[in-house]
Amino acid sequence: MEASRNGLTDYGLFLAALGIVWFHTQAPGYRIAYIALPFFLVFLSMPSSASLGTQAKRLLVPFLTWSLVFAMLSTALSLKNHDPPFDWWRWHMLLSGTWVHLWFLPFAFVATTLSPWFRHPLASLGAAILFATLVVLNGTPEVKPFGLWAFGVIPVLTGIAYFSWGWRLAVTTLGLSMLILFLGAPSPDNIVILVGTGLALVFLSHHLPATAVSDWCARLSLWIYLSHPLVIIVGQSLRITYIELGLFSLAFSVIFAQVIETLVQATRKGRLEF
Repeated sequence: MEASRNGLTDYGLFLAALGIVWFHTQAPGYRIAYIALPFFLVFLSMPSSASLGTQAKRLLVPFLTWSLVFAMLSTALSLKNHDPPFDWWRWHMLLSGTWVHLWFLPFAFVATTLSPWFRHPLASLGAAILFATLVVLNGTPEVKPFGLWAFGVIPVLTGIAYFSWGWRLAVTTLGLSMLILFLGAPSPDNIVILVGTGLALVFLSHHLPATAVSDWCARLSLWIYLSHPLVIIVGQSLRITYIELGLFSLAFSVIFAQVIETLVQATRKGRLEF
């Protein structure tokens, strides 16, 4: 493990993944759990030496893979309900994926690709203020998935400010842009963005040593995010509802993610041995 790795952020990402699971179950408190999404988004700005091709492999290959998984699921559900097999298809899914949560991956690719262009303090701060002003003047885009992408802009720019210049510029970027949104475009999402992004800054500003447990949390967080709708669907098919569905989904999303992680590691080990 890297000596500079922050174990606290690994734990935070794991908790954020569980928060996304709870949000999608619509269990009591799900709106509070939504702060997990901007928490996740801040970390997209973390500096990386990976090439564009590596980033594409890391983000777009899972996007295509999981879109195929959920496309097969949607087709199966359509056939089960005696609907046309591809009645679920919408053209925006080329960018958003075949299930609602997959929009995150192409957005992450765009964010990581463009973030080096905004590392100057005036660039990240100015872009956040300009974006907030445009939202006040023109509203949030209604075309999918750009409404969701708009949700992620300020957390990403705040992350760029933090990783490039520290927490003072990050707080300034977040505070000024959110002030514009609160005054000019009141929305419950503003509170979600402010709290989730602020929590990410708190986690980033404190440090815990990396451990095997924190590394496990970091590795499972993405698998939980990608696979959890399958667990929720199973729970719903078993007629589990309310808080019980939330608890069921949390527990089995972690178990399912661990199964995926084990299979992936075994596959990689097999390739190395071959």
